[in-house]
Amino acid sequence: MKIFLDTNILLDLLLDRKNSYEASIILNSIDLGLFEGYISNITLVNVDYIAEKQKKEDEIKEFLILLLETMEICTPDTNLIYKALNLENKDFEDNIQYLLAKKCRCDCLITNDKNFKFDDVEIMDSKSFIDKYLK
Repeated sequence: MKIFLDTNILLDLLLDRKNSYEASIILNSIDLGLFEGYISNITLVNVDYIAEKQKKEDEIKEFLILLLETMEICTPDTNLIYKALNLENKDFEDNIQYLLAKKCRCDCLITNDKNFKFDDVEIMDSKSFIDKYLK
């Protein structure tokens, strides 16, 4: 099963936020080969930018290397960016991540963003994903 992780899942883990335990389980399941993990290339940049205010540079770099070693990186092309700009949803980053999940044929997109709503890809929060696929 292919799963696409929204940026907030990775930030939950790196910054030890509310859903860090669930994020850890999901990343471990990818590392163990239970799922194929996908992220956007912009996720790497966003994780670095957001975490730099709260974490040491070495910790962030280690985390990014871990992501590169365990995840498939999806990259938008010009056409996908145009599509993202034209979706009704106003969150441009969410639109790109959703379209990349579709482009990479992911079965599920995991996010803890409550405003992430699209119909043709299964969208789940981290706890719901664990309850459905890892119990």
